[in-house]
Amino acid sequence: MTSEPTSTTTHRSFSTEQPLYRLDGSNGQACILLQVDALIVVKYRTKFGEDQEANIYVPNDATVTGNCNNENTVTMSLKWKAFVLSWSFAKTPGGERWYVEKIELTYNSSDRHFEHIDQPNKTIRLSTGQKHSPMLFPTPVGKSYACDEETQIPLTDGKNNAILLLRDMKLQPFKFKNNEFAAEFSCTSLSARGFRDETAPVAVGSTLAAAVLLTITGYAVYRSFVLKKVKYDTME
Repeated sequence: MTSEPTSTTTHRSFSTEQPLYRLDGSNGQACILLQVDALIVVKYRTKFGEDQEANIYVPNDATVTGNCNNENTVTMSLKWKAFVLSWSFAKTPGGERWYVEKIELTYNSSDRHFEHIDQPNKTIRLSTGQKHSPMLFPTPVGKSYACDEETQIPLTDGKNNAILLLRDMKLQPFKFKNNEFAAEFSCTSLSARGFRDETAPVAVGSTLAAAVLLTITGYAVYRSFVLKKVKYDTME
């Protein structure tokens, strides 16, 4: 079995504030751009039975690798020391939007951040990829996702847990025109919020339907009672 070819680039500075992580495609142009201040908070237990948290900053000089050979799915990984933060991107069935399908954190439990950890020398793999997990950052294809607010992404394997904190983020996969971010699609826009949770309209619709049904049923019972009473009164 042959492995898929990968592209590797080094980190390039985009601004004086946030680092830029860039993955080039086979044509030498940017395929994925990620500008973000990222912090990972990993929860672990010590051999003394204490619950602790380790703060791991994603460094500016993380090595960027990935694969951009597929039209509808691309991947990017940020690697440094004992850590790998991987991003998987996909397009919606109609190809109108892209989204983050999965984020995965892999690390070695013997890293210096985990003092007195109860289970050293283990490879831990945490992810967002739980069953029925929602699409992350759905954005129209050809636009970049931008969010100034802090976003918290929970990562787990069912036993171990971490939180990925993303601050001042700009993100764009499936690039093909140039090496710059395209027009921004803000996380605060109404369309972004509406697409993020499509269950709300369904819930509202179900509630209204139930209310209408109860009203009709109540009226029918009331009408039946009134008619019976009128007939009884008439008979008297």
